[in-house]
Amino acid sequence: MIERLLDGERQLGGEAYHNAMAQILEVGDVLSNLLNDTGRQWLEKLGDAYGQRERVVMEAAFREGFCQAALLALDVLVYQAELPEE
Repeated sequence: MIERLLDGERQLGGEAYHNAMAQILEVGDVLSNLLNDTGRQWLEKLGDAYGQRERVVMEAAFREGFCQAALLALDVLVYQAELPEE
């Protein structure tokens, strides 16, 4: 189970994520070529801010999913403990 949680392809949304990322990088390259030095610096800052936001969201989603899984496991254990013994 831990290996599945740490699998980067699953975690990052697989092909759809990679396609979107490729499009973002392509647009960033085109914009960078159209901008002057100051504009490129701002574009870099924008990209960094989006990256930071994505990391925060991914970490929060992982924590939430982990907590929900732990609660589900606890519910299963409580349910099993309440079953009559055979």
